[in-house]
Amino acid sequence: MAINTITASGNLGKDCEQRWTPNGKAVASFSLPVKQGYGEHEKVSWVICKMFGTKAEKLPEYLTKGTKVTVTGEFVMEEWTNQSGEKKSAPVIIVNQLDFGGNSNQAGSQNLRKPQQPQQQAPQNEPPMDFSDDIPFAPIGLPYPRHAIYVI
Repeated sequence: MAINTITASGNLGKDCEQRWTPNGKAVASFSLPVKQGYGEHEKVSWVICKMFGTKAEKLPEYLTKGTKVTVTGEFVMEEWTNQSGEKKSAPVIIVNQLDFGGNSNQAGSQNLRKPQQPQQQAPQNEPPMDFSDDIPFAPIGLPYPRHAIYVI
């Protein structure tokens, strides 16, 4: 069994674009930078992200150039033939979940979030009280639900 899930995070390179399919379904698309390598060998590629349906109808007003987002979805290679007959392909993430980052450039994105409840801070030298000792590979400070499945 193979699991096809990808998570990417970054700042949008341009505003979200919206279009409509012939049967009236909204399609929102935007691109995120993906860095490869390091130092002088670092290369930036852009991956296209697409979201469909009612969620895609509301996205363009919140996804503007520079907005920091994290997306999770399915990785696919989209293929098409251009007008001159050449076959083309591009990596695409079909977005299932989109989270906004802490970017000051996204004043409108606050409307999509639920108001946060104040949380009590644990002392800096102690792990949180809900830390699970029965998961030896869980990093300190990240609470994990006991019913989740983890791959090592």
